[in-house]
Amino acid sequence: MKIDFRQPETMKTLIFCAGAPNPNLNTLNQQHDLLVGVDAGAQTLWQHGHLPDWAIGDFDSAPPPPCRHIVRLQPEKNDTDLEYALQHILANYAAEKIEKIIILGALGGGRLDHLLANVYLAHQPRFADFVAKFHFVEQDNSLRFYRSGSHTIQREGDKKYLSFIGLTPLRQLSLHNVRYPLQQADFDAPIALISNEFLLNSMTFSLQNGTLAVIQSRDAATSLKATP
Repeated sequence: MKIDFRQPETMKTLIFCAGAPNPNLNTLNQQHDLLVGVDAGAQTLWQHGHLPDWAIGDFDSAPPPPCRHIVRLQPEKNDTDLEYALQHILANYAAEKIEKIIILGALGGGRLDHLLANVYLAHQPRFADFVAKFHFVEQDNSLRFYRSGSHTIQREGDKKYLSFIGLTPLRQLSLHNVRYPLQQADFDAPIALISNEFLLNSMTFSLQNGTLAVIQSRDAATSLKATP
């Protein structure tokens, strides 16, 4: 059966995956054009009153809700459920028609290998046209990918920290309007420049060559107690 994919002037796609136990569901209150539940994330959406347009996954941990489109995957496969969902959906849209791709439940609380696989989406050629539009959102953290050029970012609510994670060697990285500025710094290997802070409500940075993961974060509201 041929699927009729909607093609508005611009798209804002929300993709939810099952990794984090406490995803930021407030994000779902903003307007969106397409909602995709990935594996157990589809059931979580349904339980909180959000019927996804698509449910994609092997559903080994939770059955899919009764949404319009369901794609059942084999447990044994080369892609993660999120990778497959991104590939399946994005193959039907031109990158210039998509404004933002918001990904919930992919950064915390689950398996470390899944977390690293999600960060390494930035290196996959099949997502090269879309990676700058990925926006990972959680309660205490957000992550976006940036490549060469000059960029301005806004501080997100009460997130105190701003970190720049070099996923590649970096050339002429400059940071402005932050507590710890840089001026045309080169790094010959991937590097984690963490715990910087905004001085104003926005900051700018530029990069001649390389790929950055920019993370805004805050300390968790509750701390874990050691097990006796």
